[in-house]
Amino acid sequence: MDQDFFEEDKCLQLFISGSEDAFNTIFKRYYEGLLNFAKVLIPYPTDEAEDIVAEMFCSLWHNRKQINITNTLRAYLYTAVKNRVFDYYRKRKVIFSIPEDSAPEPPAAGYQQPDHLLMYKDVTLRIRHLINELPPQMRLVFQLNRYEGFSYEEIAGLLNISVNSVKTHMFRALKSLKASYPVPL
Repeated sequence: MDQDFFEEDKCLQLFISGSEDAFNTIFKRYYEGLLNFAKVLIPYPTDEAEDIVAEMFCSLWHNRKQINITNTLRAYLYTAVKNRVFDYYRKRKVIFSIPEDSAPEPPAAGYQQPDHLLMYKDVTLRIRHLINELPPQMRLVFQLNRYEGFSYEEIAGLLNISVNSVKTHMFRALKSLKASYPVPL
């Protein structure tokens, strides 16, 4: 059995039984990724993404005994955040959008030569601009896969689309990006 899965399963069982240490472990492992995911779905500069993730964790703690996870804890948490974001939009009757600056930050500059850093920044800005020009659904699929590390199956589950649709979005996104900026992605 996969060691990470066993540890996650054990941690989940401890959490359900009321272990605050298990809750802290889950929170530390997933908070940053969930926050980044929520920020992709909710435009900056609101603090709503942080509020949604915090509320999701509070609800998770209060309802821990009723939790029924059929897939993985990770998939459950991301789906919970997605559903809360959709509730946020439904309550406010706002059209779903993705922020312009949702690409990850560049790596630490201390290890790069100044000319390489300047080239990296230029290429990164150009790629961010090209990603922002993609259609919203294609951009979201691309960002979830490349920046959040989701598999095609996980993305399909989160967005309620088929795996083939995810593959098509990724293929078209990569084709568009490569055609617009011929550097290795």
